[in-house]
Amino acid sequence: MSFEKAMRIFRKKVDSAGIKDELRRREFYEKPTNRRRRKLNESKRRNLARRRKETAAWESYRRAFRHTR
Repeated sequence: MSFEKAMRIFRKKVDSAGIKDELRRREFYEKPTNRRRRKLNESKRRNLARRRKETAAWESYRRAFRHTR
């Protein structure tokens, strides 16, 4: 196995594990209040995306069975 191929595999594994994101986040000190605010905003974003997905599924379900009545 060549060095380049090994590096490519290593980079893929590092990217998929989220290590680079973790390093960027830990590069500078983050105050606890800012950390809580960031986590809260992340969860809001996740919940909003989940709700959008659910409503889209229900809308498609309604559209599919609208004319069967």
